[in-house]
Amino acid sequence: MASSTPFLAARAGLKAPRSSPYRSIFNSAVQRHASSNIPKPRVLAKPERFNPPSHPSRIRAARPSYGAPLNERERQAQKTRQYPHMMPPEGTFFHWFLTNRTIHLWISMGILFSLTIGVWFEQFVHSTPYADLLPPNSMFFSHPIKFIRRYVEVYDMHLAYVSADVAEKRKQNVDDVKKRSDYRKAHGMDDDKSGIFGGWSAKGDDDALGPALREGGASENSAQAREELDASPVAITATKGVQDAQLERGEFVDFQGQRQKAKAWYQFW
Repeated sequence: MASSTPFLAARAGLKAPRSSPYRSIFNSAVQRHASSNIPKPRVLAKPERFNPPSHPSRIRAARPSYGAPLNERERQAQKTRQYPHMMPPEGTFFHWFLTNRTIHLWISMGILFSLTIGVWFEQFVHSTPYADLLPPNSMFFSHPIKFIRRYVEVYDMHLAYVSADVAEKRKQNVDDVKKRSDYRKAHGMDDDKSGIFGGWSAKGDDDALGPALREGGASENSAQAREELDASPVAITATKGVQDAQLERGEFVDFQGQRQKAKAWYQFW
């Protein structure tokens, strides 16, 4: 204990060295502040003419071969050698089949045509009303000519049925347009202004015919046909009913020739 006391006393007597004024002056002289000006990039001098490189690019080195180099005979034999999981060699049938574009085009078009014919045949068989007249499939092997002839006859009947159905639907649409036209004319809702897309009523013969067809015999035939239609009793009754309906705004004549009172829907008519 007595021996450590002088050491502690000596350690307590030590003090931090004082900074001399010469050191602060030296530090301030050495210290360097950042510049506020941004340094400009270095620009190389423009050459007076094009200077090509002194040597070309390096040529690729050949792959190292650990055996003797192959001669021409061995290289030709290598082309016709079959390797596993690789393309067939040149000169074989499979190589021609896989690399020929013409045969691939014929195969693709054949598949598309066969699919089209199959879809058309299935639709014809399931949609025709004459399915009971179709020949059985077993008849194709015993009497192929009769089989094909029967199918052609049934298909002609199917086309005639479809054409008649489409014509009937078009006739119904035309009749609906004509009825709407007569209804609007009977109620006085058909004006002369047809607008950009045409009016709501059906056009007459004079409106449907162009200026070239109105001249000559076309106008005479249409006028004669119109006179015959106007002379019929049905046309006289309808004309008289339309005139009576135009005289009285509150009533109209229906298609059976009876006078009915016009109903007002939200004050539109």
